[in-house]
Amino acid sequence: MNISRTQLDGIMRAYLENQGNSKTKLSRKTPKTYADEVNLSAEVREIAHAIKLASQVEDIRTEKVEELKAKIKAGTYNIDGKLVADKIVEEIFADKLI
Repeated sequence: MNISRTQLDGIMRAYLENQGNSKTKLSRKTPKTYADEVNLSAEVREIAHAIKLASQVEDIRTEKVEELKAKIKAGTYNIDGKLVADKIVEEIFADKLI
């Protein structure tokens, strides 16, 4: 299909005329300011609060560490091998489920 120069001029003229009209119509219909809004459910807010509180807790329980050090030093700290093995297996399967 060939488009002549006169046809192209007509298309451009129509486009330019409609472009001015569309801007005024567009500005009347849409507000000038846009705002994004995020609404979180109560459950999500509760989880976020719990994560914030958990991150503020100290990771090392010094009283527990001191108690274990004292038991090791006194020779009264005994480790049950079956409990250790059970915990290892439990953690391996927990990682696979996640």
